[in-house]
Amino acid sequence: MNKHWILAAAMALSGPTAAHAEGIEGLWRFDIVNSAGTTLGAMTIQSRDTIQRQADEQQRWAEEKGRGAQPARASGQSPAHHLSGYTGFAMTGLGGHALPIESIDISDGNMVMVVNSPRGLVIFRGTIDKDKTRFDGKVTYHNGQVYGMRGVKQIRPL
Repeated sequence: MNKHWILAAAMALSGPTAAHAEGIEGLWRFDIVNSAGTTLGAMTIQSRDTIQRQADEQQRWAEEKGRGAQPARASGQSPAHHLSGYTGFAMTGLGGHALPIESIDISDGNMVMVVNSPRGLVIFRGTIDKDKTRFDGKVTYHNGQVYGMRGVKQIRPL
């Protein structure tokens, strides 16, 4: 398996967000640098609260249309139930695979992201700027290999 895939997965930050970082949701571009070259990737990030609100709205709509409730498709959580933290998907290898970002934790300018790859967890540890538009640090693959990683938030559509 391509080592760069695992590194991209590590890019996903880990743990519940200690402080809800405004502005982190959206599309990010990143690169992972090693002696063999640079791996480019992208990731999408959403807050867990946003995902929950979307599921609640889908549930409400299904019930309103008489389609019933399917617990596997809708959470049934109350809209007042707020979740913290972020999740998403990291993509590398020409976009052929999307690895789930298990968690992203941002606290006092430090960032930890955990990505779930087929071979194990990939963990990014580094810093994020105060505007939450750039990050820089190290990613550790499931096998212990460590590489430099940096990313930038895509502000405008491509």
